Amino acid sequence: MKKRLITPLLVAVGVIATAGAAYAAVTVSFSATAKPSRANKPTGLYVSIRSTDPAALQPPIMNRIVMKLPNGKFNPRMFSRCKLAKLQARGPKGCSRRSRIGTGTGIGMARPVVADPVNGRLTLFNGARIGGRDTILVYVFPDLGPTFVSVGKVKKRRGGYTLDFNIPPIKTLPNAPDASVTYVKTKTPVKRVTKKRKGKRKKYYLIVAPRKCRGKWKGSGTFYFATGETRTVKISQRCKRR
Repeated sequence: MKKRLITPLLVAVGVIATAGAAYAAVTVSFSATAKPSRANKPTGLYVSIRSTDPAALQPPIMNRIVMKLPNGKFNPRMFSRCKLAKLQARGPKGCSRRSRIGTGTGIGMARPVVADPVNGRLTLFNGARIGGRDTILVYVFPDLGPTFVSVGKVKKRRGGYTLDFNIPPIKTLPNAPDASVTYVKTKTPVKRVTKKRKGKRKKYYLIVAPRKCRGKWKGSGTFYFATGETRTVKISQRCKRR
């Protein structure tokens, strides 16, 4: 029997990675991969997150994800945007298809009341600015429980971008515990739009890989849990010069 999930994740600047880190019983593995991985070229972003705790029925509830990605170029202003209120009220139909930037899947656990995994489908949108920040909105459609939206705020920082996602409580059945995220996978392929500027048509890309490649691009993911614990995973990816 299928059920529900969440996550976020995202889109923004080029980076790849694969890594894992374990603290006590809780283990988090994380990868953020830029495809293709050629410097200063249009790219997509593919993210994978897995949380496990062999000593418990399920890992603790994850309520925030912060990804630090290497310097590249993120061009959300050139693409259609989706307003959070419309997405929450009407679902994906409330936003233009041109504002959709990715898809994904997720799995959560709400044991012991819900014995089977909780599955969900994710749709990523280029969100309207909130508090002066660009956003990535992750709409989660679960097999069990209400839909919800995870909001990721994008911040340009020295050396790269920070994507800061909140994870709201994931409801399943009445009187059942909130679901805990165990797996998330998202993909944002290369996105392009053509606009007319000064009488000429020009192509713009949502994500462009970092301008330079010195062998590897580096980043990290920090995962926050309701227990007050955090896990940080460093990532790196081999890149190619132009």
